[in-house]
Amino acid sequence: MTQIGLLLIVVGLAPTGGAAYAPGLITWAVMPSGAAVATLTTDTTEHDIYASLAVTGAFDGEVRERIASGLPVTFSYYLEVARRRTLWFDKILVHKTVTTTVAYDTLTRQYSLTRRVNDEVTETAVAVDEAEMMRWMTRLNRVRLADPAALEGVEDGSLYVRVKSRFQRRFILYFIPWEVETGWEKVRLNLSRGGTGRGR
Repeated sequence: MTQIGLLLIVVGLAPTGGAAYAPGLITWAVMPSGAAVATLTTDTTEHDIYASLAVTGAFDGEVRERIASGLPVTFSYYLEVARRRTLWFDKILVHKTVTTTVAYDTLTRQYSLTRRVNDEVTETAVAVDEAEMMRWMTRLNRVRLADPAALEGVEDGSLYVRVKSRFQRRFILYFIPWEVETGWEKVRLNLSRGGTGRGR
């Protein structure tokens, strides 16, 4: 995602005559520069379809400051298996939400990490290095999506996996929520055993 700035001017509240910037009245909400799903791959076994991905550009100064202060930060990943349909909306066949959460202990200087799939805790870890924490937060390895047998009979070539990421919620004018997220990244799904798919 390219860097985007959104300027909101509230009529009647904007400073005039060269007045100084008034916090909370005119606010720039800036997306993390270059935030995007950098890689997306799939692989299929006899009984499982997996997706793996990596995101770049998720950690801007505001996110890192929040983590350093001890406040928890959660990244959300939305993974879907969908079928293309001619002259109609694509049909979502599988949807999973994966979240990665970090909480920094300012006393021990350790990062507590938690991963959930559809709100169920699937993995926990502890990191002492910021770079290790950032990798853990922005990389998902082989998330199980479905059993290939459940998708049999679907026209070959019409299936794909897509994913987008949501990094945080900011507030414009202190009360208007603004979600920071990537666009969708897609890759064709190969249901044959040993089949793989690769996006970027």
